Amino acid sequence: MKKKRLLPLGILAVLVLAALIYTRPMTLQEIGKVDIAQCESVSGYHRRAPDSEFTSFELSAEDERCSQLIDLFAQQKFRRSLANLLPQGGTTHRTQDGDFRWEVGFCFDETDFPDGSTGKGVFVQCRNFYGKLSLFRAYDGKSFRCTVQDQDAFLQQVYGIISSEP
Repeated sequence: MKKKRLLPLGILAVLVLAALIYTRPMTLQEIGKVDIAQCESVSGYHRRAPDSEFTSFELSAEDERCSQLIDLFAQQKFRRSLANLLPQGGTTHRTQDGDFRWEVGFCFDETDFPDGSTGKGVFVQCRNFYGKLSLFRAYDGKSFRCTVQDQDAFLQQVYGIISSEP
């Protein structure tokens, strides 16, 4: 009788442990497998409702805002969501005045990938879709929904940096 109870408890313990490992806080370097401190520039776009137009930006390594973004993202800990294990569909959002979204891409002239190959371009992107945060690795096409501690403040801080004038 005890063996019948131990097996489900053992399976449950393994599943809980796997979930805790998968959702543990990790740096962008650990998730993205690329050292963003080595990036040459940061680019992307942003939009604040009710504006319908996106504003693009590109910040070179000499721009103070570039180093602010790199520092901000490098020190942040991201938690992958268990929702990543489910099929992902499209995302919609009814915007209200003041809602914002942005995408930040870390650009490299040349970098080494975990598989030993090299390349250049945007390899790690962080996207905020009206409060829903995701990370995208361009070199292998993997996307992760995630959260950060004090997420609203983090999202606003990034938006403040990328939307400010030089």
